[in-house]
Amino acid sequence: MTMRLKIDITGVQFFCTREAQARTDRETGAPKVDRETGEAQWQVQVAALDTTGGEVLAVTVAGRPEVTVGAPVAVEGLVAIPWHQGERSGVAYKASSLRSTGGPIVGAVPSVSADSPTGKKAA
Repeated sequence: MTMRLKIDITGVQFFCTREAQARTDRETGAPKVDRETGEAQWQVQVAALDTTGGEVLAVTVAGRPEVTVGAPVAVEGLVAIPWHQGERSGVAYKASSLRSTGGPIVGAVPSVSADSPTGKKAA
C-alpha cells in the first residue's frame, strides 16, 4: 500500500510554469492511466508560492487539465506520495483537479509574433 500524505495548501498560490504533458510508460510509450478514474494521466509543472518563498512541483492529475502557462491555477486534493526504487527515492505529487483561474501574468510568457519564422518576437 502506498502512503499518501494530504497537503494543507491554505495560503499557497499556484502558477502554471509549463504546458501539461501526457504521462507515458517509459518502456512501452503507452499513456499511463489513473487507477481510480480510468482517465489518462497528465503532469503539470507549477510554482507554489507562500509567505516563506516558493517551490516548483510536478503535479500529476487524471484527465487533461485546462491550464495556461503563466496563469494562476487552482489545485484541489493535493497529496504527496513518497516513493523509492532501488537506490533512488523521492516524492511524487498528485491532485484531484488542476485548472487555470485567470489569464497569464503580464510579461511572464513571451509574446509571439506571427510574422517571425520561429514564432518568437524579435527583440
